Amino acid sequence: MATVLVLAREVPYPPNAGDRVVTHGFVRGLARRGHAVHVLALGRESDRERAAALAEVAASVRLVPRAKSRLPARLRKLRNYAAGRSDVMAMFETPGLARTAASRIRALAPDAVLAQHPYVGQAFRDDAVYRAADAVGTHLVTNAHVVEFAVHRRYRDLAPAFPTRAELAVETPRLRREELATYEAADRVLVLGSEDRAELADAELSTPVAVQHVALDPGEYEPCHADSGPEVSGPESASARTGGSATDLLFFGSYGWFPNEDAITAFADEAFPLIRRARPDARLRVAGRDAPESVRELDARPGVEFVGELADLGRAVRDAAVVLAPLRIGGGTRLKVLEAMAWGAPVLTTPAGFEGVDARPGADVAVADGWPAFAATAVELLDSPARRARLGRNARRRIEQVYALDEAAAELEANLGLDRVE
Repeated sequence: MATVLVLAREVPYPPNAGDRVVTHGFVRGLARRGHAVHVLALGRESDRERAAALAEVAASVRLVPRAKSRLPARLRKLRNYAAGRSDVMAMFETPGLARTAASRIRALAPDAVLAQHPYVGQAFRDDAVYRAADAVGTHLVTNAHVVEFAVHRRYRDLAPAFPTRAELAVETPRLRREELATYEAADRVLVLGSEDRAELADAELSTPVAVQHVALDPGEYEPCHADSGPEVSGPESASARTGGSATDLLFFGSYGWFPNEDAITAFADEAFPLIRRARPDARLRVAGRDAPESVRELDARPGVEFVGELADLGRAVRDAAVVLAPLRIGGGTRLKVLEAMAWGAPVLTTPAGFEGVDARPGADVAVADGWPAFAATAVELLDSPARRARLGRNARRRIEQVYALDEAAAELEANLGLDRVE
């Protein structure tokens, strides 16, 4: 049995958003394979209940208050930019996290320390953390989740508002410099997709980089269909899944992640009118938490319903004919795509949305490039219960083969060097 210390930017419970799903899956998967997993997370006093729930699978959970600036956002950004800092990296820089991490490393002598994002991975640049890790011989590993500077660069190129583009022009190079320095401070960097590995290779990162699959428990995702047997290649029987409503398209996501806002607003402007022209009965349901006004106001458009955060997302996925991931900004892996696949739903995405997804385009996930092609594919799926059923079954099977908890946790063991621990 090995000991692992996990650094997280928030308590990864409940696993109902991207970072939480990834971190919770890793903690649970390693614990299930017999390792002692200790979690050190940024959090508030109000997070104690969630931390206690996570302690059911983790050996221990400790919280460190996140340092926050008292300045208004605009003044905070100006201060950070004047100092040559990345604003987003500075926002998460918490001296208490580095101090506590150094103390926990000395106390636990873990075989590996896994920082679950470069925002918390910057603690590895602290001298006390480095000395503690060196003293006990632990491996420092940062999971990128997504190469943040690449996402910011793509958003800068797509943002419609000049002030946003101007701010990103300042932020992105600073973020790139600090993010790469964080990766250089680690012994290994994990990425969730081959595209991000190529991005770091282009940046000439000297730290070894490995691809890591997300860990999902298929048992937590009740499939849309009765079985997940062999791939279907012919016509489905009358009992094949057609979706709770053959007219409903579903988009879900957390809007604190700006590519989600960009995706659904661009889709609603460019593709949904084309779909409604071919299928006037088509409906778009928009779900998710922390939605800005630009997303909430979509509810006023014909055929669109904004439903906010759902208590039972799985039911909404099972009731939809097609789950959409019309992302224009890629990087990392798209948890919404993987979770919809785990539920056995037919998924339609873009090449950017397909980044980091270890599946077969066209067989496990429908992929379309450009809004006319995306709209046409959505209409084809609405018109074809057989193809929807085939995609859903194949998607579920792919999750069971590649992303299941034990398989991904075994891969993580190797990536953390735990396979060499006696």
